[in-house]
Amino acid sequence: MSRRSNLVGVVVVVGIIAFFVLIAVMSSYTPIEYGRVGMVTRFGGITNKIMQPGLNWKAPFVERVVVYRTQELVYATMGEGDTPGSGTYSDFPTDTTTADGQQITVKYSVRFRIDPEKITQIAREIGDEAQVVEKVVKFHSRILARNIPKEYEALDLYTGNIQQVQEEFEDQLRPLLQTKGVILEAFGLRKIDFREDYVQAIEQKQIEAENVTTEKNRAEQAKWRAQGAIEESKGQAQATIENAKGNAEKIKLLAAAEAESIALKGEALKKYPEVIQLEFVVSLSNPDGNVTWGIIPQGSVLPFLNVTPDTNVIP
Repeated sequence: MSRRSNLVGVVVVVGIIAFFVLIAVMSSYTPIEYGRVGMVTRFGGITNKIMQPGLNWKAPFVERVVVYRTQELVYATMGEGDTPGSGTYSDFPTDTTTADGQQITVKYSVRFRIDPEKITQIAREIGDEAQVVEKVVKFHSRILARNIPKEYEALDLYTGNIQQVQEEFEDQLRPLLQTKGVILEAFGLRKIDFREDYVQAIEQKQIEAENVTTEKNRAEQAKWRAQGAIEESKGQAQATIENAKGNAEKIKLLAAAEAESIALKGEALKKYPEVIQLEFVVSLSNPDGNVTWGIIPQGSVLPFLNVTPDTNVIP
């Protein structure tokens, strides 16, 4: 019985030892997923050992691993109806005022990465990933979100001067994050919300401005139509004048030609009087002619010759 009891005791001790050895072996290896790094601590102190993605060895029960994601992360101020994306740290929007005292709410997103080369610095000065977001990204971005819009009039922000504001955010935020081991990938100014009464006032002004523009366009169109009608009337009047000048010139030319013809005929008849007698005789012989009487030149037998057909004569 004594030997059996001793054997059982030995088996139990060996089993316990094996169990602790197995736990120690399992604790000696830590897998690090891609897009992450692990910072090793020993008895709560920070070491200079950084684990890369893959299977890494560490001293069991002595060393711990704090994992930091080195992939892009997103810190976003969200409003009602907004859905945060994967890996997003969400927060409420930032309230501030414009240069002319209008109350606004700023919604933005910060895309950033933790610099794997500065993990030790981050661990010593800031803490883990959640503390990096809280103490660095959130702290600086919300301060800028309150201060930068105060440099702009509300109307400038409302009418779309967002790109300039966004660039100013990036220019100021990037060095602030970089000194703390955070790399700014992009800053997105998603939306600026104004108070409802201000929005209504701006929309009313825009409607009035559009109405004024419409009336100006109508007046300008009427002016151009009137000008067009005047130009058309001028053109028609000018055309009438030109036609009249052309007709007058035509009549003048015709009259001159006719006078010239009469003068030439007179000269010809004066020089050759026999032409008249010839034309008279030719007309008499024309059955369709209208010559019914004629004057016979001196030296002829009869001074008058009636050539009208006598309809009373019976053949």
